[in-house]
Amino acid sequence: MKLLLTMFENSFGVSAKTGKPYNMASVQAHLPAQSFKKEGYTRNVKGFEPVPIEINESVMPKLEAMTFPCLAEVSTDTKISRGANGTNQAVLVIAGVTEWAPLVPQVNKA
Repeated sequence: MKLLLTMFENSFGVSAKTGKPYNMASVQAHLPAQSFKKEGYTRNVKGFEPVPIEINESVMPKLEAMTFPCLAEVSTDTKISRGANGTNQAVLVIAGVTEWAPLVPQVNKA
């Protein structure tokens, strides 16, 4: 699956509240937006829209080495999570990155 990835964030440290270490990561992913029409409503869109996605911990080193924004070919898994309203929902999880290409020239930092 090809995704537009615009940001990767990895926050880690020791919780001031519990004293326990933490390591959290997230990625902002986007898929082509879909137009649709139904009775009494039309949605015409162009571009990309954000999609909720999670990251498998094993992919973090690869994401840390990439530059953003980029187009990435990813393999995905699906997991079931409890939603805010208490119902189960499928969540897409990035399980691997096989190829990627930066979309913006990167400036070398001196």
